[in-house]
Amino acid sequence: MIYAIRCDVVPGKSHELDTFLRSKHLPFWMAQPGVRAFRVYEDMLVGYPERTIEVDLEDLSCLQRILGLEEHRRLKEEFLQYATSASSQLLNVTLEHGTAARTA
Repeated sequence: MIYAIRCDVVPGKSHELDTFLRSKHLPFWMAQPGVRAFRVYEDMLVGYPERTIEVDLEDLSCLQRILGLEEHRRLKEEFLQYATSASSQLLNVTLEHGTAARTA
């Protein structure tokens, strides 16, 4: 299961957002039981979203537990200082092929 967060960057805050994601968001998510991977993608074209964050999770209960944590709430507030037009989505892999395919 993938928890995806998509956002644009507040003008002039690109460095701050990337620093926040590297120094705070990544360590928080990777310290949580049930989190398999954390990835941040930067859009190479012009358009929405400028950043896509993927958190690979074992299951929905794992995500529910993490989203209920006070530390997550504080990090979300800080994230929104650097990100705008944020949206999230839950994705379930239904078909995958290739050498980097995830194991379900």
